[in-house]
Amino acid sequence: MLLTSCQNKNANQKDDLLRPKATEALPATGMEEQNYFVGEGKTNEYDPKTTLYFSHAFIYEYGVAGSDEDRGEFWIYHSPETGNLLYDPNDEMIDFVVSDPKGKYYFFGTDGHGANTVDHQTVDWVSDENSYDTAAAYPISDNYIKFTKTGEQHTVEDGTVDGNPIIGEEYLWAFQRLSGYQTTTVTEQIPINFYQIYGFNKLDGDIQLPVNSFDFTGIFGKHQSVIRFQSEQFILELKAYQFNPYYAEAGDYEYFIYRGDGAWEKTHLPLLEK
Repeated sequence: MLLTSCQNKNANQKDDLLRPKATEALPATGMEEQNYFVGEGKTNEYDPKTTLYFSHAFIYEYGVAGSDEDRGEFWIYHSPETGNLLYDPNDEMIDFVVSDPKGKYYFFGTDGHGANTVDHQTVDWVSDENSYDTAAAYPISDNYIKFTKTGEQHTVEDGTVDGNPIIGEEYLWAFQRLSGYQTTTVTEQIPINFYQIYGFNKLDGDIQLPVNSFDFTGIFGKHQSVIRFQSEQFILELKAYQFNPYYAEAGDYEYFIYRGDGAWEKTHLPLLEK
Protein backbone atom coordinates (compact mmCIF):
# COMPACT_ATOMS: atom_id res chain seq x y z
CA MET A 1 0.00 0.00 0.00
CA LEU A 2 1.18 3.45 -0.85
CA LEU A 3 -0.30 6.07 1.38
CA THR A 4 -0.55 9.83 1.43
CA SER A 5 -2.96 12.05 3.28
CA CYS A 6 -4.16 15.57 3.79
CA GLN A 7 -4.01 16.01 7.53
CA ASN A 8 -2.95 18.39 10.24
CA LYS A 9 -2.51 18.00 13.96
CA ASN A 10 -6.29 18.09 14.46
CA ALA A 11 -7.38 15.95 11.52
CA ASN A 12 -7.83 12.22 11.11
CA GLN A 13 -5.35 10.38 8.90
CA LYS A 14 -6.71 8.86 5.71
CA ASP A 15 -5.05 6.86 2.97
CA ASP A 16 -4.90 7.50 -0.75
CA LEU A 17 -3.00 6.18 -3.74
CA LEU A 18 -0.42 8.10 -5.72
CA ARG A 19 -1.81 7.41 -9.16
CA PRO A 20 0.62 8.29 -11.96
CA LYS A 21 -0.66 9.20 -15.39
CA ALA A 22 1.05 9.90 -18.70
CA THR A 23 2.60 13.28 -19.39
CA GLU A 24 4.99 14.83 -21.87
CA ALA A 25 8.26 16.26 -20.60
CA LEU A 26 8.79 19.98 -21.18
CA PRO A 27 11.87 20.82 -23.25
CA ALA A 28 15.05 21.95 -21.53
CA THR A 29 16.61 25.24 -22.58
CA GLY A 30 20.13 23.84 -22.85
CA MET A 31 21.54 26.62 -20.65
CA GLU A 32 24.16 25.82 -18.06
CA GLU A 33 23.24 25.64 -14.41
CA GLN A 34 24.21 28.67 -12.37
CA ASN A 35 24.08 29.61 -8.72
CA TYR A 36 21.42 32.29 -8.24
CA PHE A 37 22.12 32.62 -4.52
CA VAL A 38 25.37 34.46 -5.25
CA GLY A 39 23.94 36.67 -7.96
CA GLU A 40 24.48 34.42 -10.97
CA GLY A 41 21.79 33.04 -13.20
CA LYS A 42 19.86 36.30 -13.32
CA THR A 43 18.96 38.20 -16.47
CA ASN A 44 17.70 41.65 -17.33
CA GLU A 45 16.49 40.61 -20.77
CA TYR A 46 12.81 40.81 -19.90
CA ASP A 47 10.26 43.37 -18.75
CA PRO A 48 8.78 42.50 -15.31
CA LYS A 49 5.73 44.59 -16.22
CA THR A 50 4.78 42.07 -18.88
CA THR A 51 6.90 38.94 -18.31
CA LEU A 52 7.24 36.47 -15.44
CA TYR A 53 10.71 34.99 -15.04
CA PHE A 54 11.41 31.59 -13.49
CA SER A 55 15.08 30.76 -13.22
CA HIS A 56 15.01 27.15 -11.99
CA ALA A 57 13.12 23.93 -12.60
CA PHE A 58 12.16 20.99 -10.43
CA ILE A 59 12.32 17.86 -12.61
CA TYR A 60 10.56 14.84 -11.09
CA GLU A 61 10.63 11.29 -12.42
CA TYR A 62 8.14 8.62 -11.38
CA GLY A 63 7.25 5.05 -12.18
CA VAL A 64 6.97 1.48 -10.93
CA ALA A 65 9.45 0.66 -8.16
CA GLY A 66 12.22 -1.63 -9.31
CA SER A 67 11.61 -0.99 -13.01
CA ASP A 68 13.25 1.47 -15.41
CA GLU A 69 10.46 1.08 -17.97
CA ASP A 70 7.46 3.36 -18.47
CA ARG A 71 8.96 6.19 -16.47
CA GLY A 72 7.26 9.56 -16.64
CA GLU A 73 8.40 13.00 -15.58
CA PHE A 74 6.98 16.42 -14.87
CA TRP A 75 8.56 19.85 -14.51
CA ILE A 76 7.67 22.70 -12.17
CA TYR A 77 9.44 26.03 -12.64
CA HIS A 78 10.53 28.09 -9.64
CA SER A 79 11.43 31.71 -8.97
CA PRO A 80 13.55 31.79 -5.79
CA GLU A 81 13.26 35.58 -5.82
CA THR A 82 9.45 35.66 -5.53
CA GLY A 83 8.77 32.11 -4.35
CA ASN A 84 6.34 31.63 -7.24
CA LEU A 85 5.94 28.40 -9.21
CA LEU A 86 4.84 27.70 -12.79
CA TYR A 87 3.37 24.49 -14.10
CA ASP A 88 2.51 23.71 -17.74
CA PRO A 89 -0.36 21.17 -17.68
CA ASN A 90 -0.23 20.40 -21.43
CA ASP A 91 -3.88 21.42 -21.69
CA GLU A 92 -5.75 22.77 -24.73
CA MET A 93 -7.34 25.62 -22.79
CA ILE A 94 -4.68 26.36 -20.15
CA ASP A 95 -1.22 27.48 -21.27
CA PHE A 96 0.31 27.51 -17.80
CA VAL A 97 -0.58 27.91 -14.11
CA VAL A 98 1.33 30.18 -11.72
CA SER A 99 1.11 29.97 -7.93
CA ASP A 100 2.43 32.23 -5.20
CA PRO A 101 3.40 31.34 -1.60
CA LYS A 102 0.11 32.80 -0.33
CA GLY A 103 -1.89 30.08 -2.07
CA LYS A 104 -3.09 32.05 -5.10
CA TYR A 105 -3.20 30.05 -8.34
CA TYR A 106 -3.53 31.87 -11.66
CA PHE A 107 -4.67 30.08 -14.83
CA PHE A 108 -3.43 31.56 -18.12
CA GLY A 109 -5.37 30.39 -21.15
CA THR A 110 -8.20 31.11 -23.55
CA ASP A 111 -11.84 31.81 -22.78
CA GLY A 112 -13.17 29.67 -25.63
CA HIS A 113 -13.72 32.72 -27.85
CA GLY A 114 -10.11 33.39 -28.78
CA ALA A 115 -9.29 35.85 -25.99
CA ASN A 116 -6.33 35.31 -23.66
CA THR A 117 -7.53 35.59 -20.08
CA VAL A 118 -6.40 34.89 -16.51
CA ASP A 119 -8.57 33.09 -13.96
CA HIS A 120 -7.59 32.42 -10.38
CA GLN A 121 -8.30 30.23 -7.36
CA THR A 122 -7.09 30.24 -3.77
CA VAL A 123 -5.97 27.18 -1.79
CA ASP A 124 -6.14 28.52 1.74
CA TRP A 125 -4.03 25.99 3.61
CA VAL A 126 -0.96 26.72 1.46
CA SER A 127 -0.30 29.76 3.63
CA ASP A 128 -2.85 29.47 6.48
CA GLU A 129 -0.90 29.51 9.75
CA ASN A 130 -4.03 28.68 11.78
CA SER A 131 -3.94 25.12 10.49
CA TYR A 132 -0.16 24.77 10.58
CA ASP A 133 1.94 24.38 13.71
CA THR A 134 5.11 26.36 13.05
CA ALA A 135 6.62 25.07 16.32
CA ALA A 136 6.07 21.40 15.50
CA ALA A 137 8.87 19.03 14.54
CA TYR A 138 7.89 17.60 11.16
CA PRO A 139 7.11 14.94 10.08
CA ILE A 140 4.37 14.48 12.66
CA SER A 141 3.63 11.00 14.00
CA ASP A 142 0.18 10.06 15.31
CA ASN A 143 -1.87 6.99 16.26
CA TYR A 144 -1.81 5.77 12.67
CA ILE A 145 1.75 6.44 11.52
CA LYS A 146 5.08 6.70 13.27
CA PHE A 147 7.99 8.33 11.45
CA THR A 148 11.59 7.36 12.12
CA LYS A 149 14.81 8.37 10.43
CA THR A 150 16.42 5.46 8.62
CA GLY A 151 19.88 7.00 8.69
CA GLU A 152 19.94 6.99 4.89
CA GLN A 153 20.51 10.15 2.88
CA HIS A 154 19.75 10.80 -0.77
CA THR A 155 21.33 13.42 -3.01
CA VAL A 156 19.65 15.10 -5.98
CA GLU A 157 21.63 14.06 -9.04
CA ASP A 158 21.62 17.44 -10.76
CA GLY A 159 21.41 20.57 -8.67
CA THR A 160 23.01 22.64 -5.93
CA VAL A 161 21.96 25.35 -3.48
CA ASP A 162 24.60 27.92 -2.57
CA GLY A 163 27.09 25.68 -4.30
CA ASN A 164 26.25 22.72 -2.06
CA PRO A 165 24.70 19.42 -3.21
CA ILE A 166 21.03 18.95 -2.27
CA ILE A 167 20.87 16.20 0.35
CA GLY A 168 17.76 14.84 2.06
CA GLU A 169 17.06 12.74 5.15
CA GLU A 170 15.02 9.58 4.65
CA TYR A 171 12.05 8.74 6.92
CA LEU A 172 10.34 5.39 7.27
CA TRP A 173 6.55 5.26 7.58
CA ALA A 174 5.66 2.71 10.28
CA PHE A 175 1.92 2.02 9.94
CA GLN A 176 0.19 1.15 13.21
CA ARG A 177 -3.00 -0.34 11.73
CA LEU A 178 -2.00 -1.17 8.18
CA SER A 179 0.73 -3.13 6.46
CA GLY A 180 3.07 -1.83 3.83
CA TYR A 181 6.46 -0.22 3.29
CA GLN A 182 7.24 3.31 2.20
CA THR A 183 9.87 5.97 2.77
CA THR A 184 10.03 9.69 2.09
CA THR A 185 13.19 11.77 1.78
CA VAL A 186 13.01 15.52 2.41
CA THR A 187 15.39 18.46 2.41
CA GLU A 188 15.09 21.98 3.78
CA GLN A 189 17.81 23.43 1.56
CA ILE A 190 15.52 24.73 -1.18
CA PRO A 191 13.83 28.09 -0.39
CA ILE A 192 10.19 27.26 -1.14
CA ASN A 193 6.80 26.87 0.47
CA PHE A 194 6.45 23.29 -0.73
CA TYR A 195 2.74 23.20 0.02
CA GLN A 196 2.31 25.12 -3.23
CA ILE A 197 3.23 21.95 -5.12
CA TYR A 198 0.62 19.94 -3.24
CA GLY A 199 -1.89 22.68 -4.06
CA PHE A 200 -1.81 21.93 -7.79
CA ASN A 201 -3.70 18.73 -7.01
CA LYS A 202 -6.35 20.57 -4.96
CA LEU A 203 -7.50 22.93 -7.69
CA ASP A 204 -11.07 22.83 -8.99
CA GLY A 205 -11.19 21.47 -12.52
CA ASP A 206 -8.99 19.12 -14.50
CA ILE A 207 -5.56 20.60 -13.72
CA GLN A 208 -3.45 18.17 -11.71
CA LEU A 209 0.10 16.94 -11.55
CA PRO A 210 0.73 13.61 -13.32
CA VAL A 211 1.11 12.07 -9.85
CA ASN A 212 -2.30 13.28 -8.87
CA SER A 213 -2.32 12.52 -5.15
CA PHE A 214 1.08 14.01 -4.35
CA ASP A 215 0.14 15.47 -0.95
CA PHE A 216 1.82 15.31 2.46
CA THR A 217 0.04 18.31 3.92
CA GLY A 218 0.29 18.41 7.71
CA ILE A 219 2.62 15.41 7.69
CA PHE A 220 5.79 16.99 6.38
CA GLY A 221 6.50 20.69 6.86
CA LYS A 222 6.06 23.54 4.41
CA HIS A 223 9.80 23.95 4.06
CA GLN A 224 10.53 20.24 3.66
CA SER A 225 10.87 19.60 -0.06
CA VAL A 226 10.21 15.99 -1.03
CA ILE A 227 13.11 14.72 -3.13
CA ARG A 228 12.24 11.04 -3.03
CA PHE A 229 9.26 8.80 -2.22
CA GLN A 230 9.26 5.02 -2.49
CA SER A 231 6.83 2.25 -1.67
CA GLU A 232 6.65 -1.39 -2.65
CA GLN A 233 4.90 -0.40 -5.89
CA PHE A 234 5.88 3.16 -6.76
CA ILE A 235 8.81 5.58 -6.79
CA LEU A 236 8.89 9.35 -7.20
CA GLU A 237 12.24 11.14 -7.31
CA LEU A 238 13.53 14.67 -7.84
CA LYS A 239 16.13 14.10 -10.54
CA ALA A 240 17.16 17.74 -10.90
CA TYR A 241 16.75 21.20 -9.46
CA GLN A 242 18.57 23.20 -12.07
CA PHE A 243 19.00 26.59 -13.69
CA ASN A 244 16.59 26.33 -16.61
CA PRO A 245 14.87 29.66 -17.39
CA TYR A 246 11.22 30.01 -18.36
CA TYR A 247 9.78 33.33 -19.56
CA ALA A 248 6.00 33.55 -19.28
CA GLU A 249 4.49 36.41 -21.29
CA ALA A 250 1.76 37.16 -18.76
CA GLY A 251 1.15 40.62 -20.23
CA ASP A 252 -0.52 38.97 -23.22
CA TYR A 253 -3.44 37.94 -20.99
CA GLU A 254 -6.28 40.02 -19.54
CA TYR A 255 -7.12 39.74 -15.84
CA PHE A 256 -10.63 40.47 -14.52
CA ILE A 257 -12.10 40.51 -11.03
CA TYR A 258 -15.76 40.04 -10.21
CA ARG A 259 -17.48 43.07 -8.71
CA GLY A 260 -20.87 41.43 -8.15
CA ASP A 261 -24.23 41.62 -9.89
CA GLY A 262 -22.73 40.15 -13.03
CA ALA A 263 -20.11 42.90 -13.35
CA TRP A 264 -16.46 42.14 -14.15
CA GLU A 265 -13.66 44.69 -14.10
CA LYS A 266 -10.39 44.45 -15.99
CA THR A 267 -7.53 45.17 -13.61
CA HIS A 268 -3.80 44.82 -13.06
CA LEU A 269 -2.48 41.29 -12.66
CA PRO A 270 -0.90 41.10 -9.16
CA LEU A 271 1.95 38.91 -10.40
CA LEU A 272 3.32 41.68 -12.64
CA GLU A 273 5.05 44.88 -11.60
CA LYS A 274 3.09 48.07 -12.14
